[in-house]
Amino acid sequence: MFQGCGLFACVRRRGADVRKRGEAGTASSRVAAEPPLGWDEELEVEVPAAAAARQMAWAEVESATGSFSFRVIGRGGFSTVYLAALSSSRLGAVKVVQHCGSERHSRAFRQELDVLLTLRHPHVVRLLGYNCDERDEGVLVFEYAPNGDLHESLHGRGADNALLPWPRRVAIAFQVGMALEYLHDESSSREVIIHGDIKASNVLLDANMDAKLCDFGFAQSSSGGVKAHRAGGGRPSGRAIMGSPGYVDPHLLRTGVASKASDVYSFGVLLLELVSGREAVCRETGRRLTQVVGPAVSEGKVADVVDPRLGQQHEAGEASVIAELAMRCVGDSPGLRPSMADAVRVLQEKTSALLCAVGSRLDRKIMF
Repeated sequence: MFQGCGLFACVRRRGADVRKRGEAGTASSRVAAEPPLGWDEELEVEVPAAAAARQMAWAEVESATGSFSFRVIGRGGFSTVYLAALSSSRLGAVKVVQHCGSERHSRAFRQELDVLLTLRHPHVVRLLGYNCDERDEGVLVFEYAPNGDLHESLHGRGADNALLPWPRRVAIAFQVGMALEYLHDESSSREVIIHGDIKASNVLLDANMDAKLCDFGFAQSSSGGVKAHRAGGGRPSGRAIMGSPGYVDPHLLRTGVASKASDVYSFGVLLLELVSGREAVCRETGRRLTQVVGPAVSEGKVADVVDPRLGQQHEAGEASVIAELAMRCVGDSPGLRPSMADAVRVLQEKTSALLCAVGSRLDRKIMF
């Protein structure tokens, strides 16, 4: 089915090209700002709207990125994301993961591809293609989210960084919640997925400012030893879910047990971030957001923690509902945390701001 690639994508790379693009800073800063759409009609990548991700030829990947000369739009510890021209009218994002001979990096990449190939949801970033040639690097081709990520929108310090309005914050919370509910759904024909790294920078924002959950490099499926969190969590998995500072479940850190409740905890931190406008870890003090705002929320003083930049442009009752839900999500006992289905239900029933932000789209079928 996948032409012997073992469900992971690796691309051929000439040694000199790898070194040039792997150098920090200078090489990447010289890439073209934008790809000229329609620049190479003979090699444009055809991706029908409803098509499943397909294996792409190396020539297609190279053509779409202008031989990796187009703008770098993201970076990870071992990955670089390039803007790409998939056709004369469509942009994409090409993620190149450098394995560097590391079995751990290669395994993480295989896991991400395995998971993405099973997912179809409007609020999970869509995988359009991948390449499978050799084993030096891996490539994933995604839909492009032109409004960056949630962390940038909430915490960006640039002069042109507009304030994220309250209705949109509520809508994003609901959309990420729906994506997680979909991943955790035990009635689905596919396996339950634990994302493992929910955080603001892993929530992309598309042209309509709708949320797209991304980065499944730490994801675990039920075949990896994850049990339903209602049954008391899971058991230690063969590969640790690392998570991110400020978002990772303390219970996971103590026990090494990955469960749906771990994602629920991280989602709770994200809710507090949306309400307060503060980062998950304070840059000045190093304190976690749960430590900073948790006591005030527990005492019913939600007004004291709401993002002051919002002024009166928010609904106080809704802020209280979301903050209180967040505190339930970050509770010490994983077994007492709400399921994602419960959390989504609370958001949908208690927040009228959703109707302002997403309107009739609440009624659409969210899994397909």
